[in-house]
Parts: sequence; structure tokens; C-alpha cells
Amino acid sequence: MNQVSIQKLTPDMAEQYVAYFDNRAFSDGNEQKGCYCVWHHWTEQKEDERSAMPEVERPFCKRNYAYELVKNGKLNGFVAVSDGEIVGFCNADLKENYFRHSRDNDPESWDGIELDSKILTIVCYIVAPDMRGMGIADSLLEYACHYAEDNGFDYIEGYPSDGTFDAKNCGGTDSMYIKRGFQIIKTGDRIIARKRICESD
Repeated sequence: MNQVSIQKLTPDMAEQYVAYFDNRAFSDGNEQKGCYCVWHHWTEQKEDERSAMPEVERPFCKRNYAYELVKNGKLNGFVAVSDGEIVGFCNADLKENYFRHSRDNDPESWDGIELDSKILTIVCYIVAPDMRGMGIADSLLEYACHYAEDNGFDYIEGYPSDGTFDAKNCGGTDSMYIKRGFQIIKTGDRIIARKRICESD
């Protein structure tokens, strides 16, 4: 197997990103195919626009939106690359940049967080079916932790799957977070894994 490297997703990778979701991310026929990992940015307005499109154009709506977001630096995260191709993706960004996780739309998840805190939030991991079970999601989380420490974040948090970690429950496992010192917080039917990043002396 070729070596897997982890790096930040950059705007010039927009074509590679959508190609990964087109061809490899769900090559096992998983029902999530076509998500392009845009749900956390998906607004009611975008859904209305999609519904108003001719039916034949709707399947391309999320693809085009993902391309636009990556190209404009608004869909961020980290990619696992092997032999020049993306084989895994971790959707991670400043928490307030996610429509679904804004203070207005997800106030419960902000409990205990200071108003001016900078939070790196991980919302999803998508690893190519033929590359699963090799620790790629774990490596993506490790990279994200170092990125948060090196870039002035106050917290890093994720949303581990409550049950099987798979393409539908794509938040990773709680054990991934626990072994790195994250606190596991249960709020209703959701789990938040959160870690305060220590300030340098």
C-alpha cells in the first residue's frame, strides 16, 4: 500500500474534492452518495433553490455547491492523500462558520463556551471504502489536534457517532477522542467530544 499523508484541504483542490465524492468516497454504493459533505453548510434557502430546479439538475446541486465552497475557502478540513489521490476527508472548520452549528441554530452545543472562544469543530470523516480500517480517521483527528494547537484555537470538538462508525454515522468513535484527552459531553441524544487547548507558557 502506498503511504498516506495528511494535509489541509486548499481551494486549488476543489476539482479533486468533488472527484473524490463522485468516484471513491461511496464506491460501495452507500446511500450517502451525493452528500459532498455540505449538510452543515446547507441552509433552508439552498434547499428551496434545489427544490425549484428541474429534477434532472437536482443531483448536481450539492456537487456544484461543494465545488464553490471549497474553491472559495468556505468548506474546510483535512484530506488523506495516497498516490496523489484523496482517500479520506475530515470536515473541520471554525465552529461559527457552520450554519448548522451557529449559536442561533445550535445554542445547546455552545454551553460552557466563552463568547470570544475560537473552536475548531470536526463534523464528519469520510474514508474511501477500500482504505477503511487502516487508522486514517484517527490520523486525520491527530492532524486536526496539532492544527488547532498551532493556529491559536481555544478548543477543538467533534461529534462522535452514537453506535457504529460508518458513512451515515460519520463523526468517528468516542475512543478516538478519549485517548487524546477530550471530555465526552452528552446533550440529549447527541455526544460532544471537547478539548480545551492549553495555552503556551
